[in-house]
Amino acid sequence: MKATIERATLLKGLSHVQSVVERRNTIPILSNVLIDAGESSIRLMATDLDLQIDETIAAAIDQPGAITVSAHLLFDIARKLPDGAEVSLETADNRMTVKAGRSRFQLPTLPRDD
Repeated sequence: MKATIERATLLKGLSHVQSVVERRNTIPILSNVLIDAGESSIRLMATDLDLQIDETIAAAIDQPGAITVSAHLLFDIARKLPDGAEVSLETADNRMTVKAGRSRFQLPTLPRDD
């Protein structure tokens, strides 16, 4: 997966989705957000098994794909990036690379099927 999205758009979508995710969870996948990059948008989805939140946001998709990453960690990173930054999300080898300006973060991921 490879996508580029404006920081404010990503932050708005993540703020809705991460609100359902609990910080301490016995099932690791439930603390993650599913990021599904389609043709022209990114679908963010999270659940606590009682409630599911699904958010679709516009993005420039270079390579479609889907992966899960820690919802709170990605939200905290997006929150601290400068206003107006273009955020690049790229996955390879069970890692997601988040780039914006000179900032670069490597986040552990879990497969979508989990």
